Amino acid sequence: GGLMALHLYNITLEKGGAISCSCQGSFTEGKQQEVVVGKGQWLELLKIDETGHVQSVSMHNVYGVIRCLSAFRLHGASRDYLIVTSDSGRVVILQYDMKKSGWNKVLQETYGKTGLRRAVPGQYLASDPGGRAIMIGAIEKQKFAYILDRDNEAQITISSPLEAHKSGSITYNIVGLDVGYDNPVFAAIEVDHAEADEDPSETTEKHLVFYELDLGLYHVIRKCPWSDSPLPDTANLMIPVPGGESGPGGVLVCIDNYLLYMNSGHETLKEVIPRRQHMLPTTGLMIVCGTVRKQRSSYFVLLQSEYGDLYKVTFDVTPDKRMVTQIHIKYFDTVPVATSLSILKPGYLFVAAEFGNHKLYQFKGIGDDDDGCLIGAMTIAAKEGGEKEIFPLFAPRKLKNLELIDEVESLSPLIDLKVGDALEDIEGKRLYALSGRGPQSTIRILQHGLSLNELASSPLPAAPENVWTVKKSFASPYDDYIVVSFINATIVLSIGTTIQEVPDSGFQGNCATLVCQVMKDDSLVQIVEGCIYHIHGTKTNAWKTPGTRRIEKAAANERQVVISLEGGEVIYFELDQYGSLNEACKKKFDKEVSCLALGPIPEGRMRSRFLAIGFADRNVQIVTLDPDDALQMAATQGCNSEPEDIKIVNIANDASDREGSLCVFIGCKNGILIRSVIDRVSGTITDTRTKFCGTRPCKLVTTTAAGREAVMVLSSRSWLAYHYQGKQQLNPLSCPAFTRSASFCSEQCPEGVVAVTGNKLTIYSLDRLGDCFNQTSVPLKATPRAFVKHPHYPYYVIIETDHRAYTDEEKEGIKANMRASLAEEGEELPEEPNLPEKDYGAIKATQGKWSSYLRVWDPNSRKTLDLIELEENQAAFSATTCVFHDTQGEVHLVVGTVKDFIPNPRCYTSGLLLTFRFRGNGTQLELVHKTTVDGIPKALHPFQGRLLVGLSEKVMIFDLGKVKLLRKCENKQVPNLVMNITSHGDRVFVGDVTNSVFCMKYKKIQNQISVFAEDTIPRWTTAVVPLDHSTIAIGDKLGSITIARLDEHVSDEIENDPNCGRGSSKWLWDRGFLNGSPQRLQVIASYYVGCGITSMQKTTLTVGGVEVILYTTINGGIGCCVPITNRRDADMLKLLEMHIRQEMPPLAGRDHLAFRSYYSPQKSCTDGDYVELFDSLPLATQIQIGEELNRRPAEISKRLEEIRNKVL
Repeated sequence: GGLMALHLYNITLEKGGAISCSCQGSFTEGKQQEVVVGKGQWLELLKIDETGHVQSVSMHNVYGVIRCLSAFRLHGASRDYLIVTSDSGRVVILQYDMKKSGWNKVLQETYGKTGLRRAVPGQYLASDPGGRAIMIGAIEKQKFAYILDRDNEAQITISSPLEAHKSGSITYNIVGLDVGYDNPVFAAIEVDHAEADEDPSETTEKHLVFYELDLGLYHVIRKCPWSDSPLPDTANLMIPVPGGESGPGGVLVCIDNYLLYMNSGHETLKEVIPRRQHMLPTTGLMIVCGTVRKQRSSYFVLLQSEYGDLYKVTFDVTPDKRMVTQIHIKYFDTVPVATSLSILKPGYLFVAAEFGNHKLYQFKGIGDDDDGCLIGAMTIAAKEGGEKEIFPLFAPRKLKNLELIDEVESLSPLIDLKVGDALEDIEGKRLYALSGRGPQSTIRILQHGLSLNELASSPLPAAPENVWTVKKSFASPYDDYIVVSFINATIVLSIGTTIQEVPDSGFQGNCATLVCQVMKDDSLVQIVEGCIYHIHGTKTNAWKTPGTRRIEKAAANERQVVISLEGGEVIYFELDQYGSLNEACKKKFDKEVSCLALGPIPEGRMRSRFLAIGFADRNVQIVTLDPDDALQMAATQGCNSEPEDIKIVNIANDASDREGSLCVFIGCKNGILIRSVIDRVSGTITDTRTKFCGTRPCKLVTTTAAGREAVMVLSSRSWLAYHYQGKQQLNPLSCPAFTRSASFCSEQCPEGVVAVTGNKLTIYSLDRLGDCFNQTSVPLKATPRAFVKHPHYPYYVIIETDHRAYTDEEKEGIKANMRASLAEEGEELPEEPNLPEKDYGAIKATQGKWSSYLRVWDPNSRKTLDLIELEENQAAFSATTCVFHDTQGEVHLVVGTVKDFIPNPRCYTSGLLLTFRFRGNGTQLELVHKTTVDGIPKALHPFQGRLLVGLSEKVMIFDLGKVKLLRKCENKQVPNLVMNITSHGDRVFVGDVTNSVFCMKYKKIQNQISVFAEDTIPRWTTAVVPLDHSTIAIGDKLGSITIARLDEHVSDEIENDPNCGRGSSKWLWDRGFLNGSPQRLQVIASYYVGCGITSMQKTTLTVGGVEVILYTTINGGIGCCVPITNRRDADMLKLLEMHIRQEMPPLAGRDHLAFRSYYSPQKSCTDGDYVELFDSLPLATQIQIGEELNRRPAEISKRLEEIRNKVL
């Protein structure tokens, strides 16, 4: 029916920042070193620029889950290929294409089923360092080896898969060994459980297994040289040691507390790993990742522990480099715990952090000159029959060998998000995101807009009218002067280490300047109200206006000048071959001119062919400047308001198109920006787009961004229109609005702007053009679990809870005990520096130990107003504000906590509901009382002046009492654990941890709450949002968004039942089938996002914007589903998505429709990111698709842009 029809359009606003895998190599050119990272379904290529900043070169959605990445170089090649394994059941080999700034699929080999399965390879990927073979492995049983080579045309080829399966085995890790020119060898850590399956008394053992790929016989030989000496059960990671001519080869096997060096034909060497001084003796120390730094003559291994400590491992070898005599391991530095480490030339370390921002460090030293901070040793008592174990101890220190030089922002793990109000000086709503884990946790303030980096600032004597940057010579790459025009004066500032005024610049300083421009012959043109000054060094020529007429508007490029006089007369000048500025022609228009713009001069031409003139009667004319028909109209464009400013620029269409389209940007007085394309031959105008940029008239400035021409739009908010990674972007700048600005280019700042706000001149650089949210971080003490806003004041209450964590008091006690025990052994413990826990981690406690905090936080000052630490080992999980019905509107805060909670298997002493009242205008919390309850209060929700509480599997209603909260009503129909409660009117929607959503109704007369409808299939619910009285949006742990609705006639029947509340046995709520509820929710839309949903809400992101379903994912992604209300648009989007699937199949070999239908079929939801690839298709394909859809390509891309513009 009409009401059941709903179509959503999914847009990614912020891509997930968590890096699951990465590899380094030379993908773009031979000597350049880059890192490729896999962020869930996004494949990103990063490089480090000359200034030491991490730059994103390209970002591609593979529409699949990236599992492993590896660089691979054929023997003798100068560049690397990228090998990707994903959930597509295929191995894909990609090569980077500089022309299109993207990856080309070179090879695709299918080997198994789709999806993430235990027995389908792809979980492990290892390549032979000699560039001859790769091995892909599954967790269970299967391994395939492939031989890679070139054919006669020098194209890469792949062999048939060579099986290396072993049934009944579980694999923990696979690496490729460095064996020089011998047969490729791969090492694996495996457990054989076949015998233990048959006989439970048998124990399983871990073994190191070598797989040799015989290139002559074309098969894989499995060798297990250490079959009689199994590895310890804690073996988890291997690092290959350089071999061939540069080293002994073999592998380092990481086990708890130790490193083993193993190689065939070599005895096993064992070395103990130094420990932190406060670690408990019973705690094992695990190595989580590592990398090898290989130079011409030397190499070392860098390992990282679960605490973030880096260790440098070196080897003593025999003179022939074949045998290792000893392993040396020492503490190097401490960085955030990483999923992977990459050492890049010339001395950078890229840390892909497990949680939070990724970091780039520079090596200041390689740790040869210190002892690794050793402070003593700890003796651990012998285990049965064994010897005593002695562990070296070290104290972490501030960075010594590394220096932090850049960060890549990541919101992972994103736990919750709220939409806040706009700041006074910056338009647009702010988002507040809870992010991080443990001491690294933060609350991030996100503002839609590009971040600007302030480089310098200088006060001016008054508020200027305009500002320009000017070069000394036209060919110079950098700007030399800043020209500032005031209402009756002009000053010239020189750009150097400082900004100083130039006294004898040749400019007229006693009047306001309309335009200044450096010409092709290095002369300068200054246009003032009554005159054009043409400055050649010390000589100045002047062209004065006839009579007393004033120049009102002017425009110039390096060879052409155009001015308009009062009364609508336009005069056009050209620079001749002798360096003189000559009047070429003039024309009288019968209307006032509002603005003028000259286009850029194409390469190899003498002039720009087009001039744009904006008139006061709301029209813009494009006129030609050809000598034969100068100032003749070629096209006209109507505006809905008088044009304020106008610019003509070249805007690139894609990466390979350097010239691009000639676009005219028109800024109107009502704050609307109009962008149209001008035909280079005829001058006609097509493809007009509009965007509301602010409440003030739009002024326009040309600048450069990402190496291309861009336009800055100045209204009540500043915007930048630019081309980035194959896509045309228009994003706001997150800074106070500029009144005037100009482009700025210097050696230190190749791309920047000089901007005026009031009477202050500031120089900014444009960094990170790919991040459309500007982030500010505020640190927290522990992992944030939820936050709630005070209904009347702008403050938030944040609950923070950490597992296996000590309170501050207990930490001091542990340190004191450690000192005492070392003193008994005669060791002296030095006073340690006070290192921040967010960088160095906290002391870990045992399971079931919790620390929790309540924080009142002010988002405007970014300060904590109140911080309460919870006692009695409480773990806080939920919070809400509630106005109880007999309290005269007083707001209470209720926090749900659990005492002595152990998550798995789930057990606890008791649950508690803590009730607080606000003091001091919402800035302080005061405990009213505690209520002991039987259950885990995971969900709280205010409901009709009472409180709904989800206690384990029960839903209860509480009211406020004098001594505690009073239980009024309960329902026991939820099967497992209540995760979410929300309501709409008198309907309550309850999300269960595994069984989706239950719709309940509260019957006031009987004081009963009963289930009247539930979902048809179980879902691991994490977020529930009511969209209207009978529709809900459900987000689940596996990454699906589902919109479910109650049938229309069922809804009416329930609401209008005449027997409601009279105890009728026929009443709808009381009948069920197999204990199920009488009604079922119907799924009307379903979509797989690709990562677990952590929060959802129905909101608008801009003032007056369209309502969207905003969701966040655990890996730091933010997205939204936009409702498409027009049936014709919905049909077009469905067809367009189908065509794009045929024209642009995903990179990693996954089928797009199958990926978006991971757990349930994609229904009534279009993938916005995917259909926006339409703009990057070849023009012929766009026209062909347009014919199928009965629309022109420009109409389609304009419609897609309009949908996105409605959101932000």
